[in-house]
Amino acid sequence: MVEDKIGKLFLKLSTNGDLPKNPMSLRECVVCGGVFTREESREHCDAPCQPSPVQPFAITGRCR
Repeated sequence: MVEDKIGKLFLKLSTNGDLPKNPMSLRECVVCGGVFTREESREHCDAPCQPSPVQPFAITGRCR
């Protein structure tokens, strides 16, 4: 039997990284505003985090 698990939402962001041929895929946690790599975001799904009233969606510029 497979159990459903409710996780956190992340915004996926793609950047060029340091070099034009070195693309990076980052994820911003919708709850705390932390930015993580793909592997780090998987770990962050299970970690408790607190909402950030200061910088929600900071990296995408939606807090302005």
